[in-house]
Amino acid sequence: MDCSDDEQVLSPAVVQPLRRGRSSNLEIPVFLLFYAWNVSTPVLTDQIIYQACTVSLAANVSDCAKLGHEHESPEVLDLEARVQPYTADILMVEALSDSILPAALNLFIGPWSDRYGRKPVLLLTFSGFALSLAMITAFCGWSRWYPLDPWIYTFAFIPSALSGSVCTLMSTVYCYIADVTSERERGAKMALLDTSLYGGMLAGSLSSSYILRKTNATTVFAIAAGAVFLAVLHVALRVRESVHIRRHRVDVGCCTKLRHLFRLDMVVDTVRTCFQWRPHYDRAIILLGVVALGGNIFALEDTHTVFFLFLRKHFNWSVRKYTFYSATETVCMILGALLGTYGLRKVLGLTEAAIAAVGFFCCFLNAIAIAEAIQSWQLYLALFLFMLKGVADPMTRAFISNSTPPEDNGKIFAFTSSFEALMPLGAAPLYTYLYKNTLSWYPGAFSWISAGVFAMCYCLAITVCILRSMSGDSL
Repeated sequence: MDCSDDEQVLSPAVVQPLRRGRSSNLEIPVFLLFYAWNVSTPVLTDQIIYQACTVSLAANVSDCAKLGHEHESPEVLDLEARVQPYTADILMVEALSDSILPAALNLFIGPWSDRYGRKPVLLLTFSGFALSLAMITAFCGWSRWYPLDPWIYTFAFIPSALSGSVCTLMSTVYCYIADVTSERERGAKMALLDTSLYGGMLAGSLSSSYILRKTNATTVFAIAAGAVFLAVLHVALRVRESVHIRRHRVDVGCCTKLRHLFRLDMVVDTVRTCFQWRPHYDRAIILLGVVALGGNIFALEDTHTVFFLFLRKHFNWSVRKYTFYSATETVCMILGALLGTYGLRKVLGLTEAAIAAVGFFCCFLNAIAIAEAIQSWQLYLALFLFMLKGVADPMTRAFISNSTPPEDNGKIFAFTSSFEALMPLGAAPLYTYLYKNTLSWYPGAFSWISAGVFAMCYCLAITVCILRSMSGDSL
């Protein structure tokens, strides 16, 4: 290992010439990862509830086995009310582990990948997820023979957090696509990536309860881990490096590369790039878009912490019903994204910022519907009425990208992803606290927080529309 500091020049690496039609080869691993995520997430929540009931609360095993089933008795419903706050705390820790460290790491990893390549970062992040799922599989398997406190699952979140989690993964994926596509074809490539992402989520949601019913929780986690290991192999064998690494960096030793990973001047340069003055209100547009994306992640954090618990408590849903709802939501998101992209943009000629405003307004109405829903069908009606909420995120990223010079895309993506990753730091404790304190009299109260945040995001998108009209540009 060469630990000498033999690198004198720290100028950015030269990106390979963009070749039209070149495949990014990332759709398959992204599909596999989000399949693994959605096939395992509801089952993990259900497993934590069961182990919290049997181990932490030392309740009767037969009563705990009835949790999450339809037509629960009053005694089981009372047991569910005791277990849920305990489970919510564990899920909050999971959310925080996926926000604090990855947000900080991404500010270092983003600029580092500009110099030493995207592929090492992709391998690191996918491997972190694979190891986390492997640990969850092992813990769940052991719990069948030896009673384990559900807090042990928090140790499984460490590998994915140390590798940057979704924050670093998606930031690197966006940078990779920007490297290998021209500006004209970039939108289509990102749409294809979103399709693979939603497709993985849909496949995971549809198969989760079926696999659980036919096998057990350990098998579900093993399948999820296997899917991500396949993604790691695909990245290692099929994904080509998108950055041309200069000759004097090719043979640089691991110590030197690691030392350059944690250089504060790279972080300072990234932050400076995001806040520097730009003509035509572009700086304001970029920052408004970053805040809107952060708000979107903040409001969606209820899905990762308390939403499934809310559905179990308020509507007595099982994992099977939840996964069907999740699959339906994914289909609506895909249809909404297609309608927004090709209908509102190409047919009606709306700008990306205007379409994003429509999406955030639909998110606002959907959050109110969740808070006030009395029967299950009302949740499904809201999904179909407000399916355009699926356009909010991609259209916001689109108007940010269109306001950013190509050479700054990587830094802007890194900063945006880090900002998004910090949102659960405040959202997870807030949603958990509110849900635990309103559980007995208004379980849907947490959704009003989401509604307020989405309303703010809508106002930010409208402000971008106004700034663009003042500058005489259209996105």
